Amino acid sequence: MMYLKMLNPMLDFVFKALFGKEDNISKKLLISLLNDIFVSAGEDRITSITYLNPFNYRDFMDDKLSILDIKAKTEKEELINVEVQVKNDYNYRKRILYYWSKIYGETIKKSEDYSALKKTISVNITDYNAIPESKKLHSSFKILEKGEYFPLTEDLQIHFLELPKLKQKEIKELSGIELWAEFLKEAGKEGSEKKIKELMERSDIMKDAVENLGKISEDDRMREIAWAREKARLDEISRIKYAERKATEQGMKQGMKQGMKQGMKQKETEIAKKLLKMNIPLKQIMEATGLNEEQIKELEE
Repeated sequence: MMYLKMLNPMLDFVFKALFGKEDNISKKLLISLLNDIFVSAGEDRITSITYLNPFNYRDFMDDKLSILDIKAKTEKEELINVEVQVKNDYNYRKRILYYWSKIYGETIKKSEDYSALKKTISVNITDYNAIPESKKLHSSFKILEKGEYFPLTEDLQIHFLELPKLKQKEIKELSGIELWAEFLKEAGKEGSEKKIKELMERSDIMKDAVENLGKISEDDRMREIAWAREKARLDEISRIKYAERKATEQGMKQGMKQGMKQGMKQKETEIAKKLLKMNIPLKQIMEATGLNEEQIKELEE
């Protein structure tokens, strides 16, 4: 019953331990995941990968809020960057494009010309709706001509797999990226034992994924780091919420002060208008309302 102890595979360091270790099972899982994503978008399959930043405990021992992505190179020298994101980052699209451009720029050496630049693929798996314009589970982006839809270059490719957009189906009806989405959504969740068992029975690759996650979850260091990173994440959320609450309170105070000031001014203006109709001398109206001569004369117009 190892799945009772499972860590959430959408935690970035668990995801990297699952798909980014320098061993055959991690490579097998990552290649299968990527190929299901690529095939869904009509792209070519890959046959092998080389990790450029394989999983290492030191990646997250010191920086509990660091972003842990997986960087890999294919047999064609193409670069792939895989990242999971569990909370909405409102600058996420720009950040992804920036990361893509940084990696793309690293594929050329100073002595080489631009023809040496390699295709760079960004794969983003989110636990929220990152592309609200679409209802698709998987979105694929390229640079296309606006009217005729041919690509400017094949070098840019950005994929989104948005877990909340997975349609409810029986597990036996799922295939490809749907199976991966179900696994990433359900593994580590309380009460998901039945679904996890069905996933294991559904395909050999799902069985491998569940068993590998089970082994990772039994590692005491992984569980300690999971607790530490979750605590750091909650502390960060708490700090943000506190800052937002203080800003709201300050804004409410400022708004009330401004509102009272505007209300007093409006009341003084109404009094001045009534006194003008009564032909009260200008000096007395100024004393009664606090308005200056110019303000009162504007009311006469």
